[in-house]
Amino acid sequence: MVAIPLLLCWGSFLNLVAYRLVSGGNIFGLRSFCPLCKRVIAWYDNIPVISWIILLGKCRYCKKPISILYPFIELLTMCALIMLPYFPGRYHLAYFVFFSALIVSIRSDLETMLISRYVTVFLIPLGLLFTATGLLPISIESSMAGTLLGYGSLYIASKSFFWITGKEGIGQGDLELLAFIGSFVGLAGCWVTLFMAAVIGSIFGVMYITLSGKNREVRIPFGPFLALSAMLYVLFQKQILFYMFGF
Repeated sequence: MVAIPLLLCWGSFLNLVAYRLVSGGNIFGLRSFCPLCKRVIAWYDNIPVISWIILLGKCRYCKKPISILYPFIELLTMCALIMLPYFPGRYHLAYFVFFSALIVSIRSDLETMLISRYVTVFLIPLGLLFTATGLLPISIESSMAGTLLGYGSLYIASKSFFWITGKEGIGQGDLELLAFIGSFVGLAGCWVTLFMAAVIGSIFGVMYITLSGKNREVRIPFGPFLALSAMLYVLFQKQILFYMFGF
């Protein structure tokens, strides 16, 4: 129970990191502030989840809406990272870094459709290092192959889509995100992540367009589906592989 408030606070910090990475702000240099009225947020208005509920999702000063992404990311962080003790201790650091980077990617892609390279490409060497030193349960060869497959598969899909339709379908950030994922989960994990993301994303897309009444040209970020699928693969790898392949 003690870990829950700490994980929620970490989720609040990841919200800050995601916002400032794509807005060009200093991650450590400024206190939290309202992005609309720029007023500094007091500590009692910055309690994860609880403050958002008390304020009814609005800034205390300008009364403008506070994105629901804030409590969503805090709760997602808690749910994902609270599972780490179920893994062998030597994997905790690697998966903590991996999940944190994925959550930052989810936050920024949902809000701005941008994914910072600081939480994808720049962390690929760290994934290779973790695998080479036995801090991840895959081989260095699998990590390297996963990185190449992650980038290469989406690169080919992106170019094929553009050649057929003349439109951009997959962003550069998605390519780099899947390459990062591949460096941490390996070749098999990268393939399963991509497959799951495509299925879940397609189902969500159809439901969203149907229920919202928007046309098919609406842009839906793919990065969150990749990131969520990667976390699900790590957390439920045995069950997923059993239902997909029977082993």
